[in-house]
Amino acid sequence: MAKRPNFLSKSSARQGPLRASDLLWLILMSVMLTLALLTFSSYVAALPLIQEEWDLSNTQAGMIFSAYLAGYAVSALFVIPLTDRISPATVLTTSAVVTVGANIAFPFVANDLYSASALRVISGLGLVGIYMPGLRIISQRFADSGRGAAMGFYVTAFYAANAISLSLTGALMARFEWRDAFTILALVSALCIPLACLVTRNEKIGKISTSTGLLNLRAIRNRTTGAFVLGYSLHAMELYAVRVWLPGLLAAVLIANGEGTYDATVKAATVGGIALAAGSVGPIIGGVISDRFGRARTAAAIFALSGLCSWAIGWAGGFPWPVVVGIAVVYGWAISADSSIYSTAITESASAEDLGSAMALQAFLGFMSGVVGPVLVGAVLDIFPEHIEWKMAFSVVGLMAVVSIPILLRVGDPRRAADV
Repeated sequence: MAKRPNFLSKSSARQGPLRASDLLWLILMSVMLTLALLTFSSYVAALPLIQEEWDLSNTQAGMIFSAYLAGYAVSALFVIPLTDRISPATVLTTSAVVTVGANIAFPFVANDLYSASALRVISGLGLVGIYMPGLRIISQRFADSGRGAAMGFYVTAFYAANAISLSLTGALMARFEWRDAFTILALVSALCIPLACLVTRNEKIGKISTSTGLLNLRAIRNRTTGAFVLGYSLHAMELYAVRVWLPGLLAAVLIANGEGTYDATVKAATVGGIALAAGSVGPIIGGVISDRFGRARTAAAIFALSGLCSWAIGWAGGFPWPVVVGIAVVYGWAISADSSIYSTAITESASAEDLGSAMALQAFLGFMSGVVGPVLVGAVLDIFPEHIEWKMAFSVVGLMAVVSIPILLRVGDPRRAADV
């Protein structure tokens, strides 16, 4: 008897145009990721309240957020290379259980810098096994056409989840205490576990005979791969600095205009989430553009735009509120639009036996840079006087584009390099 077709079945050898079954599968993968990240920005949304409750400095507040990225980065060195050897379904479902468990525990257990950081590390450990193996599975399934767009769609879910988390937490905090809001979203996010089992059960990545499943540093010696890993690292430093501190900047603008701290915090979280949501389509748009105009040139152009937005919004404190929100919307798009380009370029430039290690190094170096971003901005805020603290903080963020653009413009298109 012939096997019944399954819309979740493997299609890495697919030829021709995109099929409806592939699109449905990609949507389900993205929904799974979004659910797993429902509490991603809950800490950021409640940050002014948490700082006051726990008596945290700006640097300490940045450290708690960065603990999440540190857990992600360290775990990447061990988890992602395993995808050369074991089932992605096992990696995804196990990681989903870990991150959901830590997120549910946070509002009940966290009460200071150390307990909060420990739980954030564990949550980050779990996320890496959801996000990066998912990118690898998608890269294989869409190897014949539309890879940049498909990976961009999945990365878009990552960015959309950040905005959804921020907005939902802000909306829930309008009715509940921040711990209750966090708990509600953490419980809903548990739905990602059965969905992860469903969407990955038939997806297989062939074992590489020369791979040990351990990290191999030779992957970074590839000039093209190395350039995109560095570009991704600077992108991550900018991205997470903005994700943590943009709501704080918006709240500071509102407070300066006479609003109370609590009302300003709730409004800034909601508006910040909407601004980031407007830009959450960035990765898929960036992926489509890079399919046409090249990975490096597209990434450099987008980085230039985000750098300009960094300087503009940092110095826009005296502008009318609608202008500040408008800059934030453009900024939200610009910091997200180049993300999938780096991941796509790395899958195209790295050799098959080194792909797991290349993606592990991308995640480790990128997210360790992401660790630095929020702490760096927090330190700048602590150092400079109140009347220029936000100006200087976001000016520093803008400098990341100055470093990255020349590196990207000097590297060739990985697709042409792969054809040689």
